[in-house]
Amino acid sequence: MSATAPPREDSTRVHSILTAYLQSKAVFTALELGVFEALDKAPRAVADLAGELGLSPRPARALLVALSGLDLVRAENGTYRNSAEADRYLVAGRPGYMGGFAAHQDSHFGHFARLEEAVRTNASLNQRVLKQGYRDQGAAAGEGREGTGRLIQAMRVSSRLQAGLLAAQAPLEKVSHIIDLGCGSGDYSIALARRHPDLRVTSLDYPAVTDLAGANVREAGLGDRIEVVPADIMADTWPDSDAVLLSHVLDGYGPERAGHLVERIHAHLPDGGRLLVHSHMPSLASGLFPSMFGLILLVNTEEGEVRDVDEIRGWVDAAGFGDVRTGTVSALSGLLVATKGTG
Repeated sequence: MSATAPPREDSTRVHSILTAYLQSKAVFTALELGVFEALDKAPRAVADLAGELGLSPRPARALLVALSGLDLVRAENGTYRNSAEADRYLVAGRPGYMGGFAAHQDSHFGHFARLEEAVRTNASLNQRVLKQGYRDQGAAAGEGREGTGRLIQAMRVSSRLQAGLLAAQAPLEKVSHIIDLGCGSGDYSIALARRHPDLRVTSLDYPAVTDLAGANVREAGLGDRIEVVPADIMADTWPDSDAVLLSHVLDGYGPERAGHLVERIHAHLPDGGRLLVHSHMPSLASGLFPSMFGLILLVNTEEGEVRDVDEIRGWVDAAGFGDVRTGTVSALSGLLVATKGTG
């Protein structure tokens, strides 16, 4: 009697992981070439699209086939058109346009070709965040102010995926004034103000960042309730408040600086004041990205890491907060809420 053959393992999932880079790079390339804008005008045959974009038919066809495989374009009667998803998120000028986010991720793509170097040396490849904080108000080495702008535009896309969900879950029913420390694009401040009509918000970040956040707040029509103030959140004083939000801030720092910031917040708040920490917490989030985000931090920061809920809880407990509660906000994030003056 012959032995039963061992079950054959299916390598499809591993194959998909190993080739996933092709998916993002196909979209980055299509955005750079203007493929989605061209197809937004009218469906195009391969030859017509190639002529409009200055391409040869073969590479145009290869790119369109790849995009159709991703269901971002649809083939019909010898022509290609955008899918509804591409129409909403990948055509410049649409409210949900994610092109700026894609450009930021494409810049990561170049750095990730050197990921092995970062893993071996434990050294940031672009020096965006040093041990003491952002090296140039959000810009990586050699970028200048345009680098800050690209970062904030990318943050807007990510923030909009999470901000409304955070605002809906944030326990702010008895809070009159909250400080958004490290406000970034200002979209979390905007979402909180919209959700809680009686809430006053002060948004703090580096001057180059608050220039952009302030414009977003004014565009939202909330300049009367959200005050955007340039500041170094680690060194400058903060206005009195009864709550503080840290949204995607602690990940950028090493444990000593992160713990120190939580201690500063505890000293700042009155008894009963609340700290809200919102971030990529893999054990609370439901998607894959939070587990991957640490590699982006490795490339961009000197000491940053994904801080999961237990590590954050350790800093919160050490600072003296009590009544700690946690929960899932989105596929990308979790929320920890703690109160000063309770055991």
